[in-house]
Amino acid sequence: MARILHNKIFDKKLFTTLAAVSLLAGLLTPLSFPQAAEAVETWEKLDKRMKGQVVQLSVGLKMKIKDSLWASLADVSPKYRYPVFSASARDPGYRVVSYGSAFPVKTIAGDKSKAYFLTNEHVVVGADEIIKESQRFYAGMRLYCEQTAAGRDVDGRFREILQIINLSTKSSRSTAELSTYQATADAIWDTYETYLSKKADPTRALFNRYLSQVSVTSEVGYFLHAAGPVSQPPMVAKLFKVAKADKDPDIAILTVEKSTIAPMEFDTIAASEGQEIQVIGYPEASDQLDSDSANYYAPTFTSGRISRLAPRMLQVDAPITNGNSGGPVVSLRGKVLGVVAKRARTERGQELNTFGGAMTVQSIKNFAPDLFGTAP
Repeated sequence: MARILHNKIFDKKLFTTLAAVSLLAGLLTPLSFPQAAEAVETWEKLDKRMKGQVVQLSVGLKMKIKDSLWASLADVSPKYRYPVFSASARDPGYRVVSYGSAFPVKTIAGDKSKAYFLTNEHVVVGADEIIKESQRFYAGMRLYCEQTAAGRDVDGRFREILQIINLSTKSSRSTAELSTYQATADAIWDTYETYLSKKADPTRALFNRYLSQVSVTSEVGYFLHAAGPVSQPPMVAKLFKVAKADKDPDIAILTVEKSTIAPMEFDTIAASEGQEIQVIGYPEASDQLDSDSANYYAPTFTSGRISRLAPRMLQVDAPITNGNSGGPVVSLRGKVLGVVAKRARTERGQELNTFGGAMTVQSIKNFAPDLFGTAP
């Protein structure tokens, strides 16, 4: 689980000299030759201006089951290490299940009352697997209750098992209580694996039957936290578009009504290998260094270069880590070259944080041409 908070970005001007003289038929004709882009501001000035443009995205989740009970991820089972969910009549509020970075981008859309924020698909779908796991758990619990009701009311047995599972949240448990809880959690997942899993129930008919009896419902919230104190309320966003197919880039677009954050712009000059860039975002590692980080949101800037170009991906060597996902890769012009999407790992799963990948502007435009136009 995470929490709800963090982010950052750049901007810069391009200086172009026009010069050249050509002698033709005794006439001097001025010609224009494009010169290398020169920075008229420093990264320091750009960072100050863009600090308020990148936000932290927190994805929150609330779940309910039958009898209007609120469900929450509480533990993992001893045998399978599968999730265990407690249930309570008290609304626990949103639990942050995923977080990353996001930033608004200038669009060609006619509706100017909305702001469109770019982030990653893998960030906004962070709640999906938890929802699926809760469905598996409660369907398995319902079948387990039916099997062990011993002629009693199944609903009554379900409430009894819920009380046992709620021991997972009890601060002081006896040895007997802990043993009963752990054995019950394992028994529920054993029941699921034996009768309701895809292997045991390939048509999902039995699984859906028991799932319908527990009525698992969910509500996902998207919260954007601008740089500043945590006391400021977050912007509540809606999901506008998200990648659904494997061929789609790892992109999601959120909308916010009446945002005051100035949108960033895509760079019109194509990215090039060796180009100096910065990555802006809300890496979790930054909070480990700052004991006061719980009091405010502030993005982190890391510098590097584009180390490789691919059709849909920019490889960058700027340090990125968990939480940077969805943040912009920015040029010295203060324009967006891509959206951070992944980082490389070793065979053992260790991060290689100087081998990062970002979705290119071209792939973003192809994904949402109605908002950003088509790629050249």
